[in-house]
Amino acid sequence: MGNHQGPGRAFTLVELVIVIAIVGILAAIAIPRFVDIRTEAYDSRRDAIVGSVRAGVMTTAAKNQVGGGAGTFPPNLEATWNGITGGTLEANGTVCTTKACFELVIPGGILDSTWTQTTATSYTFTNPVSSTSTTYTYSSTNGTLQ
Repeated sequence: MGNHQGPGRAFTLVELVIVIAIVGILAAIAIPRFVDIRTEAYDSRRDAIVGSVRAGVMTTAAKNQVGGGAGTFPPNLEATWNGITGGTLEANGTVCTTKACFELVIPGGILDSTWTQTTATSYTFTNPVSSTSTTYTYSSTNGTLQ
């Protein structure tokens, strides 16, 4: 009598199947949403960096004006390019983890593997979740990054 379990003390196979089905449905709903959230997070980070670069460009222009200059925009977004002022870019671009990008207008620059400098004034952001790319080009004429 000591090892006997009375009725209602164990789950039936039907109850276990129902619980597993419910967990499966919840997982099917949650996993795609998790991927969407990660994509949105990377895109938000991209937008924040672009906003910081734009603010840095305006700040640099204002400093140039206060210093007696004409308020000109910086010629590019890098203090140095591949370690040399006015240097050339390798054909495959420079990933912004091997060097800081936007270092002229953001103190310390950005070290981020999602950004690649493709020309002296052009940068490409690649979302690692969705694999979509967005290219931004800086214009020193009007200080825009579009």
